[in-house]
Amino acid sequence: MSLLERFEEAAERLFTGPFKKNLSRLQPVEIAKELIKAMYKHKQVSVSRVYVPNVYRVFLHSGDWGPLASFGDAFLIELSKYVYKEGSQAGFTFLTKPAIELHADDTVKAREMFIETDFDDSVEVKWEDDRDEEADDSNWPERTNVIHHAVQANLHLAEDQSRNLDYFLEIIEGPDTGKIFPLTEGSFYIGRHTQCELILSDPEVSRRHAALTQSEQGWMLDDLGSTNGTWVNNQRITLNAVAPGDRIQLGQTVMVIKRRTA
Repeated sequence: MSLLERFEEAAERLFTGPFKKNLSRLQPVEIAKELIKAMYKHKQVSVSRVYVPNVYRVFLHSGDWGPLASFGDAFLIELSKYVYKEGSQAGFTFLTKPAIELHADDTVKAREMFIETDFDDSVEVKWEDDRDEEADDSNWPERTNVIHHAVQANLHLAEDQSRNLDYFLEIIEGPDTGKIFPLTEGSFYIGRHTQCELILSDPEVSRRHAALTQSEQGWMLDDLGSTNGTWVNNQRITLNAVAPGDRIQLGQTVMVIKRRTA
């Protein structure tokens, strides 16, 4: 049984059948996967160790947050154990056992999430079954290494794909002029917050200002309730399709989707 399967099995013991069968709801394993991605993304390399965040704040749409939050600390502890095992077997160092928080935030779309991470050595997380966890560690290295290699392979694959992307976002005006961001499939956040995929230094841009989503039909730009608004071709938008050549403005920052030339 893989590490992720073990987490799923533990989570299933907490949730009722109707919850598990309702595919319209965000599933626990989806949160677990995104936590691991956040852990790898925000690792910090020192002289002798690789540190990873020990605080993970998961922001969910209230419709997704309610059913999960109702199970309280039991679910958070299972997530904490999963992140800790994955990180430890990958050779990473935590300042403390991981603290997982769930927050309701309706600026986040249903079935999606936004994760903030932090390093805080004052956090204290207790597991009631620490002794059982230690006693059962003998079979973990082999299981976790398989997951670790799979994650690394996926990261390398993503890097290879990004080098071959046809489209990118270029900032043509504002404090970050000249910055280029390759466009990948899926959604990414734009804003001043360090957890956004595209981080801007423009003081008129909100911490989480907008989200750009790529699909088979093209790109959709979604304003996330920003203070100064999001504009496309001089028109203020809330949710709007955008295409190569469109002028996208957030604060003082203007960016354009462009296609690579051979």
